[in-house]
Amino acid sequence: MISKKDIRPELNLSSLTPDENFQNKVLRPILKLQHDILILTFKNWCVKQKVKLSDTKKDNFREFLDKSFSKNIVIRNLILGIIIGQFTSDEFLEYQKNASEYNRRIFTMAKQRLFDSFDEIKKDGNS
Repeated sequence: MISKKDIRPELNLSSLTPDENFQNKVLRPILKLQHDILILTFKNWCVKQKVKLSDTKKDNFREFLDKSFSKNIVIRNLILGIIIGQFTSDEFLEYQKNASEYNRRIFTMAKQRLFDSFDEIKKDGNS
């Protein structure tokens, strides 16, 4: 039987602290695995919010991401669900020990991934 860990991309990153280790061994591979879902979820959320990204310049996109993640609980919970839903039971227990720090790391990495995917998000004309 294939496990959740088996389908994740393997990233060879060094870690100095337990938090970094969890980030590099669990969070980053899951974010990479879930990249397409993250993009589609964000695009769908923008459509529902009636946000016109076609008029947005990349310079303003980071500010939009920061504002969206800080003020909108819906997009925050969607992103967390996409990531946490890929945890194993042991990973979830580890996550619960320091959830606020791991959430901060998840949001930072997700925002960067979305920012780096600006052209992909903006295309297709549906947002």
